[in-house]
Amino acid sequence: MRLSHITIQGFKSFAKKTTLDVTHQVTGVVGPNGSGKSNIAEAIRFVLGEQSMKSMRGKIGADVIFKGSEHLSPLSRASVMMVIDNKDKGDVAHASETLAPYLVYDELTLSRVIYADGTSDYMLNDAKIRLKDVQELLSFAGIGGSAHTIINQGEADRILLANPRDRKEVLEDALGLRMYHMRLNESKRKLERVKTHVHEVELLRKEIKPHLDHLKRQVDKIEAASEERNKLHALLIAYLTREENELQALDERIREEGSSASLILITDSIQKELRVLKDSTSTTQVTSTSEKHTLQTEMRGLLERRDQVTKTLGRLEAEKAYLEKEFSRDVEGKAVTLTHEKWTTTQTLFSHEIGALESALTASDIQKASTHVEGLKHEVNEFFGAQDKGDVTKKESLKRDIETVTQAIVEHEQKEQTLSRDVVVLQEKIDAIDVHAQTSLQSRHEEEKKVMTLQSKLRELESTIALRRQEEGEFSLRKQHFEALREEGVLIVGRVVLEYKDHSPEERFRDTPKPDILRAIERCKLRIEEAGVPNREEVIAEYASTRERDEYLARELTDIKDSEEKLLTLIDELTTSLEERFSKGVEEVSKVFSEFFGEVFVGGKGKLVLLQLTKIDDEGNQTIEQGIDIDVSLPNKKVKEITMFSGGERALVSIALLFAMSSITPPPFMVLDETDAPLDESNARKYGVMLKRLAEKSKLLVITHNRETMNHCDMLYGVTIGVDGGSKLLSINFKEAENYSK
Repeated sequence: MRLSHITIQGFKSFAKKTTLDVTHQVTGVVGPNGSGKSNIAEAIRFVLGEQSMKSMRGKIGADVIFKGSEHLSPLSRASVMMVIDNKDKGDVAHASETLAPYLVYDELTLSRVIYADGTSDYMLNDAKIRLKDVQELLSFAGIGGSAHTIINQGEADRILLANPRDRKEVLEDALGLRMYHMRLNESKRKLERVKTHVHEVELLRKEIKPHLDHLKRQVDKIEAASEERNKLHALLIAYLTREENELQALDERIREEGSSASLILITDSIQKELRVLKDSTSTTQVTSTSEKHTLQTEMRGLLERRDQVTKTLGRLEAEKAYLEKEFSRDVEGKAVTLTHEKWTTTQTLFSHEIGALESALTASDIQKASTHVEGLKHEVNEFFGAQDKGDVTKKESLKRDIETVTQAIVEHEQKEQTLSRDVVVLQEKIDAIDVHAQTSLQSRHEEEKKVMTLQSKLRELESTIALRRQEEGEFSLRKQHFEALREEGVLIVGRVVLEYKDHSPEERFRDTPKPDILRAIERCKLRIEEAGVPNREEVIAEYASTRERDEYLARELTDIKDSEEKLLTLIDELTTSLEERFSKGVEEVSKVFSEFFGEVFVGGKGKLVLLQLTKIDDEGNQTIEQGIDIDVSLPNKKVKEITMFSGGERALVSIALLFAMSSITPPPFMVLDETDAPLDESNARKYGVMLKRLAEKSKLLVITHNRETMNHCDMLYGVTIGVDGGSKLLSINFKEAENYSK
């Protein structure tokens, strides 16, 4: 990489856009004090990422922006652009991912813009980048810090007066080891971040481990429960299949043999038949007895009436015999004469008494009949008494009485016959009732046998009903248990349980007794309940995600530790390489410094010495660090302390050291800001010799007042203040002028 152009606009005194062509090996900048020539060096320092405003003679960022003049207004921003020739590309492989895409271009444009509020932007080929990227680019290009790339008089003297540690850093910067330090520091920062990350990941794993263990136990329970569910499913298939078949067989047998309800209907029918038989037998028996009793009562009445009629008939026959006897005696003794009126009266009285007597006899009223008989006797006595008194009609009266009695006897004989016939009829009826009763008795015996048969059958049915009810109750309970077990299986295992008919029982359960299967089912249910975990799906999902996170963290931890090992290896390699390169660089710089020193101080000797320094940190830990000491001796002088040298001598020593450092790892360019100011004409010539040797490897931008130094410039810019108050450049190309003069 080589510096090509520098463009300044709005930076300090350069209000307008100003471009410096630095393609020549040595470009000089001259001008009176206050013209702004040192602002060019500060502009380069600015674009290279300088953060200290103090080093650019300011306090805040806005101090580097043009403040305005009588003819020019103040600006709100300042920018510096550096164009770098990148045709050689360099080793792009070692560049970072951010920088590598830009290093493929033949030309790189690095610029920095600062605003009135102090903020600034870095641009590389018009794309924003970070200060870190700028520093990597400069390190990659071999452009070190301002301590050896941009050197002014104070910085040249400062390297001599610096302590060994600071001097070592300047030398490392000059040797191009800054990139190693950057990588080493970046690796250490990464290592710290990695360690922090390792600690964080370990904390995270430690934090989630109890929860993961808890979830693992829960999942183990769930898996155990799942295994138990599978076993329960197999048991349910075996049990439900067998139980359903048995229930179907039992139900069919109950239906074939008759259910308790149907048997109860038969029982009711038999009981009704029994009641009908019992009622019929009782009614028949009562009816026959009652009828026979009625007929017997009637028979007794008829017999009594017949007896009364018979008695009355006997009395009438006696009376007739008496009347006939009286009549015969009267006929034989004297004639009886009766008047018609007397006969009619007597006949009426006899007829009345006889009629009353017949009625009493018909009614079987013996007492009344006796009364009328007595009345009849009285009438007869009265009649015959009247005859005796001398009525002629006595005989006729007796005749009529005999006829009357005869008529009564005939009537009573008829009545007796009638009653006898009625008695015969009643006896026949009683005999018929007795026959019917005998027949009924036989029928009743048959019915009683039938009743006993029905009662026996009823008792048998009742026993069968009790047994059937027990079977039906057992069937109902088994069916309820079957359905409850099936529903419980659906809740525990899932609706797949309902498909038990589509599966054959496992071989191991086919010969197992059902009670053993049922006990095994209950044990499975108990173990599943004991291993029960609520929200199983959520627990499994959470365990899976937590385990996945833990595995991710474990992998990440492994990757991080691998990165840690790689970083440690890289740090060791960088440290070893840095130490080797630094030791080698110190030797080379010391050798070149000795040559420069010998040329500047003929007979003098100078070298660099590598020191081992002890550093104690805040915690009291000791570490060994390296440092650089300068060992010089001037000819014909015993003084070795650099602080005792004159200003010119110190300037030459520092310039010799800086040039020696830059010659080992030549930067693309160097800015020398009045580093030759303390030199007299003789030492200025020596300075010019070193300048010429240094220009062979790096482009130089020399800001000077020294004519001897100007003689070694290929291009010379003059800086002056224009009428508008801003700095301007005038240029002279000595090479073209020399060629023109020839």
